[in-house]
Amino acid sequence: MQDKRAHTGEHIFFRSLSKVIPEVSLDKISIKEEKNALYIKYSGELNWEQLLKAEKLTNDIIFENRKVIVHNSRKEDVITKFPDIRIKLDRIQTEEVRIVEVENYDFAACSGDHVDSTNEIDFFLLTKVNKTGEDSYRLEFEIAEKAKEESLKLSKIALTSMELLQSAPENVERTIANLLKDNEKYRQNLAEFSQKSFESICPRDIAGTKLYFESLKGLDRKLVIKKAGELLEQPKVFLVLFLIDEGLFVICGRSTDIDYDMRTPLNSILTRFGGRGGGRENFSQGGGSLTDNYESTIKEIEKEIENIVSSLA
Repeated sequence: MQDKRAHTGEHIFFRSLSKVIPEVSLDKISIKEEKNALYIKYSGELNWEQLLKAEKLTNDIIFENRKVIVHNSRKEDVITKFPDIRIKLDRIQTEEVRIVEVENYDFAACSGDHVDSTNEIDFFLLTKVNKTGEDSYRLEFEIAEKAKEESLKLSKIALTSMELLQSAPENVERTIANLLKDNEKYRQNLAEFSQKSFESICPRDIAGTKLYFESLKGLDRKLVIKKAGELLEQPKVFLVLFLIDEGLFVICGRSTDIDYDMRTPLNSILTRFGGRGGGRENFSQGGGSLTDNYESTIKEIEKEIENIVSSLA
């Protein structure tokens, strides 16, 4: 029964979507117990205004309780008899074609099972939309009881989001757009700050080896990793960096002219912070949790690293 209702609901929805976006084409459908989806081709950008119109049209047809009628026609006559039919004639291997009509709304060549009238579908709801390629989309949907349950879940998410954003319903989209814009601005500012902060780091010379040992706060992790790699292109460099934010991130590295497995100090460090990591002999990294006395622990580690570097001379 679920498959019948979902299959007929898909027929109605795709016809509705075609009315809103005439250029759209159906690639394939997937009707399953856990997920229903249709895959479409469209060279433009789908938006929720278009999809909402198609959903509304779909539910209007469902509520009108239209009949679902099965026709049979010879392949050579099908286009003449049903000029609005959705059909791929090259895929039809038989002389007789089975056509499913949603009364005065949709005609499609189909061999699947369908309901007798649209009100059996009860309700149709899109639940997820993904762009799967340059001009392809995957649209998940539910019908009947599952659709109603999902609509309540989505309503709860929307209402909770409005409360968190402290925004009226009509302002939510604009509020989120502004937050994303601000976030991008903060990200750029953080990158610039990280760049300047990293440039101020100076090494200590221990028996001819440049040791970079620093605790860094509030810097962009990707930039720190990138800059650490650039430092290690210099000769005789040994590097241990702590990046402190909500947790702790550690980078251990050395230049190629030093023979030492950097995974050893990394694992020793992360054991004290309940973390783990990995990497190569010359460059390893990992994360852990901040402890109450993390600053004093880092000072102890600094002495240990200094002793390691001294032993390499």
